[in-house]
Parts: sequence; C-alpha cells; structure tokens
Amino acid sequence: MIGVAMANGNFLLDRSEVVGNANIFDGSVVQTGKAMSDLSLTSGLKMRLAMDSRGQVFLDRLVIEQGAGQVSGSKYLVEARGLRVIALGADATVRVALGPEALVEVAAVTGTFQVETLAGIRVANMPPGTALSFTEEGGASMPTVLCGKASHVNGKFVLTDKTTRVTVELTGISLDEFAGRSISVTGNMAGSGVLHVLSAKRSACGGAAAKAGEAGAAGAGSAGAGAAGAGAAGAGTAGAGAGAAGAGAAVGLSTAAIAGIAVAGAVGLGLGVTAAAGGFSSPPASK
Repeated sequence: MIGVAMANGNFLLDRSEVVGNANIFDGSVVQTGKAMSDLSLTSGLKMRLAMDSRGQVFLDRLVIEQGAGQVSGSKYLVEARGLRVIALGADATVRVALGPEALVEVAAVTGTFQVETLAGIRVANMPPGTALSFTEEGGASMPTVLCGKASHVNGKFVLTDKTTRVTVELTGISLDEFAGRSISVTGNMAGSGVLHVLSAKRSACGGAAAKAGEAGAAGAGSAGAGAAGAGAAGAGTAGAGAGAAGAGAAVGLSTAAIAGIAVAGAVGLGLGVTAAAGGFSSPPASK
C-alpha cells in the first residue's frame, strides 16, 4: 500500500467501484466520475484528480491518462503524453490537464517546475504563476525554433527562449552579428542544451504581447474559479486552436518548438488548466 484515495461519491479503483475511500497500491489506476478524488500517499504527498479524470499512481509519479490532476509536494513526477513535469523545490503545486488530441497544459501554481520529454530533453522552465501549452508536432526529428536575446557567455554563444525560458548554446553558423539582439533561430538539437543552428534572423519574439500573456496566466486562477471542472476547461481549450503554435500566434504570443514539441504562451490555451481551479477547489473528500 502506498496511500489512500478518497471521494465525496463514487470512483473506480483498478476498474472496481469504490464509495468513500480505499487503499491504493503502486500502479493503481484511479478514475473519477462526477466527484473529484483526493489521494494521500504515505510519503506525505497530496494530489487530486478532477472530475472525469483518470490517472495511474506510482510511489514516484502520477501518469495522467485522462482529464486533469493536481500534485502538491516535491520529488514527485507528473507524466502526460510523453512529457514529464518535475518540481525543482519543496512546497510546489502543479496542475496538468490533457486537451484534445496531443495537447497538454501545465500550470505552475506555486513553486518552480521544468518540463522535459521522456528522453530527457528540456522543453520549458516554469516559475510560479505561469502556464504553458504543449503539443507534439511529429517527433524529435522536427526542427527546433526558438526566439530570444542572444549573447556571449563564458566563451559560448547562448540564447534564452522567451516562451519556454530554456537556455541553449548555439552552434553551426556564425552569429556574432546578432550579439545582444533578439533573434529567431531554427535548427536541430545536438544534445542536451545545444542547438545546431541552420538559420537565424532578427525578431521581436512577441514583445509586449508575451509579457501580457504571462500576466494573464498569473491571474487566470481567479478568473476561472467558476469553471465546472477539468472537462469543461478542456472543451474551452479546444476552441482556442488546434495546436499550441497556432493558438499562440492567434493571440500575438511568441511560440517555440523544441524536439518536436510546440510550446505556446498561456493566453488562449493555458487558461484551460487554470480555469479548472473550480474543479480543484471544492470541499475535501470524506475520510
């Protein structure tokens, strides 16, 4: 046994109906219906599955298979559609929701997180109060597209992308003329944190619109407090756009693509997961 699952109603535990509460084991699958479920692990970690959600619970990670989940704690992973969300400190709370098709939304409620592929390629750094949307574009062979200020650091030419906050070393072509400027680069990842650049051009990287998107993400929780739940949030997300890059462009935000994962700012997609606050803020489940 690794913990206990509780709900103010019925839920499924390993395909068996449960009323109230039940013990969970390493690898148990919890599926909610019209009631959320609170999960407390023996390690002290707390998590919650929103309505109409399903997740497989392990001692070291939660794998979200449907709907949305929230995890509060540290040294615990959340996996969703080929992405891994990792807390970088204690007292961190994250919400992860699955949208239509390949869409994954992540909101760092408190604490700092990084998002990476299962192969270990980092695709985002997320400080508290931010939300991003991720869509798989077709595999790691897809070009990487980043935009940010380029500079020389310790003899290396580096760029920190404005959308993902990921810093990479730029190699492949001469970029000295762009030092100190905001540029857009396209290339292929050549190892962790290294981008082999194929082309580069000056770009404003979304400018003020990107900052506006970040501000919208921070206030989205209160704006969406009346949402019916994660399912409703996902439905709203579907109307925002088919993919992360398209949605980000529609609202004037900078977008990025790393190792086949398109990443967009919070406005239009990130609201889907923070609007699910209503699905995470009802009274605690019965014990």
